[in-house]
Amino acid sequence: MSTFGKTAGFQPQITPDFVARALGLTLPPALLASSIECFTSVTTDSRKVQPGCLFVALKGDNFDGHTFVNQAIHQGARGIVCQRGSAVGEPQSALVYTVDDTLNAFRKMAAAWRREFSIPFIAVAGAVGKTTTKELLTAILSGKFTHVLKTQGSQNGFVGIPMTMFDLRPEHEAAVIEVGIDEIGAMRQHMELVAATASLLTTIGPEHLEKLRDVPTVAQEEGIALSFVAHSGGLVAINLDDPWIKPHAKTIRSGTKLTYGMDDAEAQIKGSYDSQAGTLRVQNTLKNETATYPLPIAGLHNARNALAAIAIATGLGLTSSEIRDGLQKFKNPDGRSEVREIGKGNRKIRVVCDYYNANPTSTEAGLDLLDLVAKKSKRFACLADMLELGTDEEKFHRDLSGPILKHSVEHVFLYGTRMKALQDELKKKNFSKDFRHFSDHDEMFKALTEKVQSGDTVLIKGSHSMKMEKVWERLKKWAEE
Repeated sequence: MSTFGKTAGFQPQITPDFVARALGLTLPPALLASSIECFTSVTTDSRKVQPGCLFVALKGDNFDGHTFVNQAIHQGARGIVCQRGSAVGEPQSALVYTVDDTLNAFRKMAAAWRREFSIPFIAVAGAVGKTTTKELLTAILSGKFTHVLKTQGSQNGFVGIPMTMFDLRPEHEAAVIEVGIDEIGAMRQHMELVAATASLLTTIGPEHLEKLRDVPTVAQEEGIALSFVAHSGGLVAINLDDPWIKPHAKTIRSGTKLTYGMDDAEAQIKGSYDSQAGTLRVQNTLKNETATYPLPIAGLHNARNALAAIAIATGLGLTSSEIRDGLQKFKNPDGRSEVREIGKGNRKIRVVCDYYNANPTSTEAGLDLLDLVAKKSKRFACLADMLELGTDEEKFHRDLSGPILKHSVEHVFLYGTRMKALQDELKKKNFSKDFRHFSDHDEMFKALTEKVQSGDTVLIKGSHSMKMEKVWERLKKWAEE
């Protein structure tokens, strides 16, 4: 009999038998009768192997975990999951599970482990704002729960989600799981693994269009995060301000449905953002209650993210005082709408660090935030390519001229081959301000230091692989020397 179970007072453990059952394998009777110890953890990273762990050898485009199997065993791995037919030697001190696909095996084990926990699991999905909303919701839930599991960073895909699941421990009282997709069919697979009891969609926009094709397809695939949970009887929060998400308010007929929004009069949870005071006023029409919350992050788009998190928390039964207490614990993720003040004397400037990722919706939101933060000071928009936008990528880059002209940004610094389209569009529209294109980060940084003055505000934005954090790091060092 397996020692893994849900008996009252029993602590769940990852036993050799549990792993075998999750993978559809059968351990030899002699092995079942032996006293093999439970695995202490599960990892796919050979650098994180600890004595007693289970090492899963994954294969990627540029790596193969099977080359590290012997190293993992020498470091004390108690078990190995490897692909059938792979040459892993004859390990004497580790239990070896052979499978057809190690990634699929990793996800199967994670799904089995997740189902040993009956706590609230909230899935956070959407084209934009997932990570910030996940952090806001985690902070809010901490106003009620002592131990809340959350996705680390943006580990929201086929490997990252199971990694998060294996961080589950008996002390956790709730889990907030970020779910990201970049291809058709991915959302359903993720939701089957997560088995969320609640979910929300931040917003819909152009994302990963190389495989998701177009925004209607994005909306259809992202929408599964709501319909899947509702069908299983869970709680869903529906953003009535987003035209792609709003239809779910009528099409979803199962589960518990909670609507929210700032612009829709029919919303059950209504928000009103005061950008000057930095507060969000929330009216709960179901209970005829109103509360005002100081927001720890600036910008209308972040106020909408906070409203989404508050809506889900309200549906989970948190009080306004618990929500307020939790918001005070929020820490802004690095490189996402961070407003930093750096330097001193004649080098004291504000920087909107939003360089972690970019798509058309988030870049326009970044320009809006630049305008809000700068107030009457000069504004610098340092923009790099937005990637994975498919066949319409040139149009998406050209369309950024709209918000730039709207806000009359004084300095527009561009980097990346795709941003040449925006440079050309600004020329066509006779943009009279300072705008230039640079071949690398160093050139952009040098131009910044020649132009920026004390009191100015700089936005740094671009897709993750464009590495715009290099501009931020050099600018910070320059301002503080």
